[in-house]
Amino acid sequence: MLIAHISDVHLGRRQYGLEARARDYELAFLNAVNEIIKLREERGVDVVLVTGDLFDNPRPSPSTYLTAIKGFSRLRDSGLEVIVTRGNHDASVINPVDNPISVLSSSGLVKYLDLDYVDYGKLRVIGLGCVPSSDHGKLTRGLRELMGSGLNIIMMHQYIEGTPYRYPMPNIDYYTIPASELPVDAYYAVGHIHEHALRHPSLNAVYPGSLEIWDSQEFETYMLNDGKLSKVKEQDPKGFLLLNVDEGGGRVKVEPIKLRGGRRMIKILVNVNGESPSVFREHLSGLSSLNYRDAYVEVNVTGVLGDGFSIRDYGFNTIKGLIRDALKVNVKLTVTRRSSVKGQVVYGLMELIQSVLGKNLGNGSIVNAVLRALDMVSDGKVNEARVTLEKALEIGDDVEWLQWS
Repeated sequence: MLIAHISDVHLGRRQYGLEARARDYELAFLNAVNEIIKLREERGVDVVLVTGDLFDNPRPSPSTYLTAIKGFSRLRDSGLEVIVTRGNHDASVINPVDNPISVLSSSGLVKYLDLDYVDYGKLRVIGLGCVPSSDHGKLTRGLRELMGSGLNIIMMHQYIEGTPYRYPMPNIDYYTIPASELPVDAYYAVGHIHEHALRHPSLNAVYPGSLEIWDSQEFETYMLNDGKLSKVKEQDPKGFLLLNVDEGGGRVKVEPIKLRGGRRMIKILVNVNGESPSVFREHLSGLSSLNYRDAYVEVNVTGVLGDGFSIRDYGFNTIKGLIRDALKVNVKLTVTRRSSVKGQVVYGLMELIQSVLGKNLGNGSIVNAVLRALDMVSDGKVNEARVTLEKALEIGDDVEWLQWS
């Protein structure tokens, strides 16, 4: 018997606030549906398991519902039965019973299992809805009562303690279940961790992962060194699992199926090593060597600024202009100023001005106003700078000593 196992579809997820990313998640689901139907035609897949977080929100929009209906209708029309269990995104903690999966189940598109099972000869498929860690005892007790005498495949949406995930995941601790409390004589079709084909070290438990990129650590990654871009890693694979079930022998053979296509998600690591702004801006020109068409791009700038220079001097605001045709460019700055050279305190320009004014004026609010005014002048906002200083000094327009060239 062949079973396709998908998870963490997250239909409706507007990642980074982008409608295009919501469409990407929908397309990934429909792409997986196409691949499963193809596998049914070529290899005879019988059943599809969906182990939670089908939806990103327990109240999906009508268009999100329509995408789910479209995909599951195609699977049903191809002769496939779909079994779904609940993830932490699919239902509210207050009322887990009324959720969008139960709506799909009532329409006959899917079979919804929550502390329930369905038998296929000697094979029993058990579905367990996601529960907080504090309720894991109730879940494991219910599981033991549901297990059959043959081969059991247990669908759950939990982090099984000890699974060696690489990337931090939200709510790991909140939805953890101890591996020591789970029966060893079963196969666990699990969801919640988004890494493709991730296995538990001791239990027969495998995560198919999400169908779309979830975290920036999964991005195609580059590093900019001396104006040249070098690839650090490929974009992480996404897909589902094909389970070849030997009912008589009580074994499950797992085959990862990778999904192709999808939007490129790119991360670029840029380091500032105290070089002058002119040298750094020259190095930034290397960003334009890559094709960014329709990609989501994140640029992480870290390091130490050169002595006496400010963030504005380095022209970080020009980065987006160097990356053309991208869906969106997000620049993240985590830079600091060098605090000491050869044992002496060396201040940047703004810190030096702040120190001198502080000693001579003795008024923190006036000092801050002067610093803000300097920023405004550097941006060409002369009138705004004058108003800021006048308010701080409580003076009128007749003061003649304040002159800007």
